[in-house]
Amino acid sequence: MTRTTIHRLLTLALVAAVSVSLFYAFVLLSPPRTWDSAPTLIVDDQGLDTVTDNDGGVSATVQAINSNQAWNGAGSGTVVNAQAGSIAGYTLGDGQPMLAFSDPVNACKGNCLAATFTGFFSDRGDGTVRIDDADIVTNLRRIDWTSQSEDPNGAGCNSEFYIEGVMVHEVGHLLGLGHTDVSGATMFPSVSSCNNGPATTEQDDEDGLNALYSGNPPGGDGGGACSEASEPCKNNNDCCPGLSCTGRGNNKTCA
Repeated sequence: MTRTTIHRLLTLALVAAVSVSLFYAFVLLSPPRTWDSAPTLIVDDQGLDTVTDNDGGVSATVQAINSNQAWNGAGSGTVVNAQAGSIAGYTLGDGQPMLAFSDPVNACKGNCLAATFTGFFSDRGDGTVRIDDADIVTNLRRIDWTSQSEDPNGAGCNSEFYIEGVMVHEVGHLLGLGHTDVSGATMFPSVSSCNNGPATTEQDDEDGLNALYSGNPPGGDGGGACSEASEPCKNNNDCCPGLSCTGRGNNKTCA
């Protein structure tokens, strides 16, 4: 079974993400940063030649990114909107996030499957940092891609990589997350061929996202009392000691 790096974190130079806390498995980009509002990500409407569904994986990618099984269902509402379109104007740092099913800047080398440029951000002036742009590239060299539409749940997959899981991972970087050391999480830095698990976010992923977008930073108490068993929560930080936030989307409770 082939195992390949999903992502090499990119700013204008290649750098590593820095953890903001030793007590949480998830990692936020440094400095922690967020979008002012949910960005619209343009997904390359040319698709991938190796994906033999109806449109080269374009619809599969858009649906996976927008799905409530991914970041939009993590507990912070809609945090990203993906739509198919032309990337003819692909330009780093122009304020229009784009996902290219190619590598126009020749950034993704070796075992890298895809990469995200995360170095475009600015200070808001209130102690927080705004994401101004983030763009994704895809490695087409020596990589065979597939989709759930082509090979549902692994059936028929032969040493290929699911475009949905890889791109949901990359969108995690676009939203401000780094790599986690929690195996099986969407933001884990590598994935096996024929494994689309990263298309569905796990608790660690959701805790990281909510730390950024729900106003409950790592180590904080959210500014109020903790939630008891069976009470609503957005992430583990909301729950009283000894409890964890379980469930999905807007139906999470402490248990």
